[in-house]
Amino acid sequence: MSLTRPDKEYAPAPGLAQRWASRYVQRYLRRHPALDSPDPRALKRARRWIIAWAALAGLISGTLIGSAEWWMREFATGHWESMSLREQLPYWAGYLAIAGCVTALEIGFLYWNALRGVANITRLAGLRYGQTETLEPDIQLTVHGVSRSALEYPSPGSLIYGVDPHAYLHGWKLTLKALLYRLKISLSSFLLRLLLRRLLGRLTLRGFLPVLTGPLYAVWNAWIAARIIQEAYLQARGPALVKHLMESLTNSDEHTRRLVAQGVGELIMRNQHPHPNLVLLLARLLNSLPDKPQAIDVDWPVALQGYAQLTGESRKALLDALTQAALLSGTYKGSRKRFLTEVFATCQTPLRSDEVKAQQQRLLSGQVP
Repeated sequence: MSLTRPDKEYAPAPGLAQRWASRYVQRYLRRHPALDSPDPRALKRARRWIIAWAALAGLISGTLIGSAEWWMREFATGHWESMSLREQLPYWAGYLAIAGCVTALEIGFLYWNALRGVANITRLAGLRYGQTETLEPDIQLTVHGVSRSALEYPSPGSLIYGVDPHAYLHGWKLTLKALLYRLKISLSSFLLRLLLRRLLGRLTLRGFLPVLTGPLYAVWNAWIAARIIQEAYLQARGPALVKHLMESLTNSDEHTRRLVAQGVGELIMRNQHPHPNLVLLLARLLNSLPDKPQAIDVDWPVALQGYAQLTGESRKALLDALTQAALLSGTYKGSRKRFLTEVFATCQTPLRSDEVKAQQQRLLSGQVP
């Protein structure tokens, strides 16, 4: 029996918004042919424009909302400070209505900017959509991934080839994470506005509120856009990098590849997120095994014992593969750094952080690590 397609494993039942976003990205990739290889200059220029548009949206909306409050206090009434809360309520209702409308328009624009941005970055990164039937599941997986990144969706909670991404996240932690994601998607900008208004309201700078809030919202939007674009680029590079990684494991024995698969499964659980690149890599690893298992049962203590027994080229192949796998799922910090530290220590091999960071830089610049 053939292995389940990685795109179906990652997104077995995508929601309406994700399906719409995926179709948008697909149409964009069909209209704009991908480059043969990543173009660093074009990528840098595209990143700047995407971030600049997001920042401009924050600057305009922040200025409008700040100005609305300033006008309400300075001109709508002549004795604001002496008014009771009940008397202020109609003015606050009007202000919140204006702030809500501006924020809704801004969020809509930010989603469009992010979707168009990830589609363009994906094309510039060299992802070729719809070229051959063989590559289609890999490309479709990436399209699902970049679409979710643009929408800032939480990670799918379904099993990935038997691996539970939320294995280390139980009970109230899982509920809290889901709640925070929903707040970040729908209310983050609006809550930031209310928080800043509250903080600035205690200062003697009310007259400068439009000047202060606009740049702060711009920085906030720019940071989010930069994070989304970096993630989209990493996912777009995924199919080519996974292919390169699997080629490097061609001469490795079955036991080593099984141990690498165990490490990839553990990474998915530690990241608490089934990164599309890791889903694709796990699918390729399972498909390379003689019995082609449909799922994997991650037993980390047993896997570590297997790591400790490896020597020579097998140990080097394992460490190189897991280092690349960690970098394929994000930056070298947090859970990925702790994972590599544990693996290298088990293999009694020094972990050279400077080399890992250099490898990460090569990956992000379009080079094969």
